[in-house]
Amino acid sequence: MFSAKVTKIANVGLRLLIVVVTLWYLIDQLFTGEKLIILKDYLVAWHYSGQGELLSVIAVLLMPLNLLLETLKWRLLVSKLERVKINKAFTAVLSGISVSMFMPNRVGDYLGRVFILEKGSHIKGVLVTMIGSLAQLLITMIAGGVALLFFLPEAHFVEDKLSGWLFMAIVVLVFVLLLAGLLLYFNINLLYVITKKLFPVKSPKLLPYVEVFNFYGRRQLAYVLGFSALRYVIFSLQFILFLWAFGVQISYSEALMLVALSYLLITLIPTIALSELGVRGSVSIYLFSAWFAAQHIAFEKLSYSVFLASTAVWVVNIALPALLGVFFVYRLKFFRR
Repeated sequence: MFSAKVTKIANVGLRLLIVVVTLWYLIDQLFTGEKLIILKDYLVAWHYSGQGELLSVIAVLLMPLNLLLETLKWRLLVSKLERVKINKAFTAVLSGISVSMFMPNRVGDYLGRVFILEKGSHIKGVLVTMIGSLAQLLITMIAGGVALLFFLPEAHFVEDKLSGWLFMAIVVLVFVLLLAGLLLYFNINLLYVITKKLFPVKSPKLLPYVEVFNFYGRRQLAYVLGFSALRYVIFSLQFILFLWAFGVQISYSEALMLVALSYLLITLIPTIALSELGVRGSVSIYLFSAWFAAQHIAFEKLSYSVFLASTAVWVVNIALPALLGVFFVYRLKFFRR
């Protein structure tokens, strides 16, 4: 138990620390060295590219919709613990993005959100938020897995009998993994049963928390998955619009396939949110170069455009919300009396 004075000092101290570290990381990523030149080129291209300017504006305007969908998804999940107004849920999502900027694999996203709860258990809040992340991961895996099955034949991966058999093995593996993921997700209550079986001695302490996995029926889980799918459509469309804005001549279907593969690989690579900027660019350039090489199209001049598009998506969906989230970090209550 903490005294009122100690609690207040600790909360204020952590809030200030998060604000300072988040701003420092953002400045380091966007306004130093070559990164400043890239950002300048992005702004110049956005202003003078004619049609590209319009496409960029549309992509930026999709950002609030992306955040709103995530807000509705989290609010639906956390409603089992505490009724949260939509404006408060929105600030929680922004705060989570800010906190996650300097923590591995978006772990801070869970913490930044749950500390806005006034009565609900923070630990339960983290577990509930993980269900939403699992839904988003599942959508990313489904889209990326399907894209991989289209990409490999077109990239001339399947050219002989051995590679043909290997491709069939990949098809089976993708199908099994996606089916297992869907079964686990729609039977999330199994995590409660598994915890009870694996930790019988500690069950009295663990079960009150993991009981949250019993709170959701398949219909509610379907809603959460639907919100995740809509979000995926939004940020994939943003990426494609930025590609077109920076002069990458590619059809929507081809772009959707490559973007889906990019998001899949980015999700699987351990990073912190800030290092994603470099990871996104390198992964995207690799996939697009492989695709254009298979189509016998010169890619060297387009590599910079792909990097700018990837950077623009990061700035719009992560950097800007993180900056906004800094203003709401003061509402987080890390310690309670």
